[in-house]
Amino acid sequence: MLLPKYRLQTYLAPNPLALAISLLAAPAALPALAQGGALEEVVVTAQKREQSSQETPISISALSASNIENRAIRNTEDLIGQLPGVAGFSAPGSRGATSLAMRGVAGGNPANLSLDPSVGMYLDGVYIGKANGSAMDVAEIERIEVLRGPQGTLYGRNSTAGAVNVITRKPSGEFGLRATAKAGNYNFREFKLNMDLPSVGTSGEGLGELSASVGYQTRLRDGLYDNNSPGGDDFDELDRQSWRAAINWNITDSFYVDYVYDHSELDEAGALQQVVGFTPVDAAGNVSRIAALQGTLAAAQGMANIPGADPRISSRWIPSLQQTIAAYQNALERGEGRADDGLADFTPRSDNTVDGHSLTLTWEAGDLGALGDVTFKSITGYREVETNVFGDIEDLDSRLDSNGVGAYSDLVQLTMAQIYGAEIGFLGAPVGAFAGMLWDGIDNLGAFHTKQNTFTGYEQFSEELQMIGSTDRLEYVLGAYYFEDEGEYRRNAIFAAPLNGAGAQYYDNATDAWAGFAHATWTPGWLDERLSLTAGLRYTEEEKEIDYDYKEFATPFGFNPARAVSRAESFSNTSGTFTVAFQATEDINTFIRYSTGYRSGGFNGEIFDNGFDEETIEQLELGIKSDWWDRRLRINGSLYTYTYDDLQVSQIKTEGGAATSVITNSGKADRWGGELELLVSPLEDLVLGLSYSYIHGNYDKFPAVCGTNEPATCLPADDLAKRGSPSNQLNFTADYLFARTHFGDITGYVQANWQDAWYESALWTAVVGGEPVISPHQIMDERTVVDARLNLENIPLGNGSLRITAWGRNLTDDDYPTFSINFGTLGLISEQYGQPRTYGLEVSYQY
Repeated sequence: MLLPKYRLQTYLAPNPLALAISLLAAPAALPALAQGGALEEVVVTAQKREQSSQETPISISALSASNIENRAIRNTEDLIGQLPGVAGFSAPGSRGATSLAMRGVAGGNPANLSLDPSVGMYLDGVYIGKANGSAMDVAEIERIEVLRGPQGTLYGRNSTAGAVNVITRKPSGEFGLRATAKAGNYNFREFKLNMDLPSVGTSGEGLGELSASVGYQTRLRDGLYDNNSPGGDDFDELDRQSWRAAINWNITDSFYVDYVYDHSELDEAGALQQVVGFTPVDAAGNVSRIAALQGTLAAAQGMANIPGADPRISSRWIPSLQQTIAAYQNALERGEGRADDGLADFTPRSDNTVDGHSLTLTWEAGDLGALGDVTFKSITGYREVETNVFGDIEDLDSRLDSNGVGAYSDLVQLTMAQIYGAEIGFLGAPVGAFAGMLWDGIDNLGAFHTKQNTFTGYEQFSEELQMIGSTDRLEYVLGAYYFEDEGEYRRNAIFAAPLNGAGAQYYDNATDAWAGFAHATWTPGWLDERLSLTAGLRYTEEEKEIDYDYKEFATPFGFNPARAVSRAESFSNTSGTFTVAFQATEDINTFIRYSTGYRSGGFNGEIFDNGFDEETIEQLELGIKSDWWDRRLRINGSLYTYTYDDLQVSQIKTEGGAATSVITNSGKADRWGGELELLVSPLEDLVLGLSYSYIHGNYDKFPAVCGTNEPATCLPADDLAKRGSPSNQLNFTADYLFARTHFGDITGYVQANWQDAWYESALWTAVVGGEPVISPHQIMDERTVVDARLNLENIPLGNGSLRITAWGRNLTDDDYPTFSINFGTLGLISEQYGQPRTYGLEVSYQY
């Protein structure tokens, strides 16, 4: 049975428990507990129409409003680790930019404006073109649907891993109020206020019926890690706001309009980027940075004793060497593991603003003869994103004192040694022009390791037209899609100052794409109506453009000339899907699905005049969805295998002395895996969920790493490149009503999310002295994160109800890294860490 119009909701029987189910299902959506303990269905729109989750032959998870609240999900970043097969990370130093990965298909660096995501993200039906700024808070989320595997037919390009639909709450047409206030440790504060306004007018009369809702949310928190540098804000704070307004205009009973405006802001200090190690100085990996610095210190002390030696050797260089060695040794002694504090020459900060508009027109045309019952829909979207990123992406304090002494970058120290060694050995004098140039550079620019300073502007427009029809035997969707975007990237980052100067990497890029698609399910009537066949096809054409504008800049030893060029390239793709579904019994549904996907090619904006090709994927999946024990037990599972070619790998490399995100096509990968979900209601008041996912395989072919010397040395990389997702993931949930009392119900919820160790990048590579280097992976440790809530809810208060909640997240205070950067020839290896234990109280009122 379809719900009225196209509104999304969970079928809930009139049971006072109304327990929100917390199973993180892969091939099934999350059900609710119906009367008598049976597991109820959820209606999903994965195939552009409302369908029962258990009858939809796609691996899908659906999180209802209650599920979202239990998990404290406010944005797509909060999905990481909470869903089987879903992994990812937040960009170091760039807040609100999240890379999602599904089934081992990685998304890449989310802060890179040149990169298209591998997971298609949608907000109220509007595709979000870039991952940069995509993880901003949304004021009131009604539900989230997560589709695993290629979704190239209905969701188009850049959904090779899957798709995420975030759907906000629509106006109810009746006055309603929902308010929540939270407080916790680290001075955490959160406030949410959402209000529905009474409808005005009558559908089908005059101007029709108009209803609206508005919402606001803010989250504030002090830093999680102390900043020991004078005047710097503490690391990893929260300062976010989001607004939302929605209008539903029912002109007639068959024609209605939905408009949603969302606005999000973020202005906060970033996470601590903790230095945990150093790369070797030489290509063979035999000389450590500290050993090289200690040797340099001994040489400098010897030089200082030479008569007529440059006095800056004794007054500045030697004490700076001593400070550098001490800082590096302190970092190694501290090692891996979440620190309580850190340092920063420039406190990392992000300032983001996002505005979005979506306009959906729906006309239920009714019976159109041979076309069946038809609905036409238009979805128009426009979004603007602005992000500013500034500050360190490491925690070594290299600020200079009044005498110009500080913990210089080791590259500066080693360069100084080369200069003084050459001048004394060859010229016979301790002072020379090159030393003076380097000292002037230090005085003018500093001698720090890293500083980000980047502005990104992005805007997009999209239009999708759908014709959704159904006959006795056929359900179909026909559609056309248009998308365009423009990006503006202004980067003034500095690495290993002053050696690399204050360079400027500017570029503007744009996309112009269109697509046509068809998707249909046919039930031929065979095998007692149990068999259905689904097929879909989508054709896409697009053009990518980029204008490079790299500015001229000075280094201590010369000038780098300006460079500018414009490029354009066209891409096209045909993606498809074919599914055979068989309803073995009333409660057992099986399917086998073949699907393909495509991710756009383009240009690396951060590397001058450098392009990359599109990637493609083919997946074969076998799934089962089943209910047992009078629908008190649900067992769902899937097995899949996929191959993708020319896969795009996002890496951090050192190019021109700067740490740069670069996208490369990295050959071929064949992988397989599976998910298994169990959901059971052993008691009327208890629901338990257990889910497990497994991913197997790395890279079959990966490009060799070659040096720049002649002849070039190349190192094979097939056996060294690794998948950037955990192989094993386990999720457990329990939702229990402890007691019913005259003053309210006592309920509890707990979840434990475990995943094993994983590799933060496919491969870390560099070129040292013209020779290729493949660095060892910095493995991200396994983690177990336990969250819980204890509620006293359904407390009568006036015409509404009150809920009081004690909550805690990461209750075991698990110490786990979330990402790492190997800076290659810049010498550093850094890690960022997940949040420590947090806890607090919440009060919520609903009328």
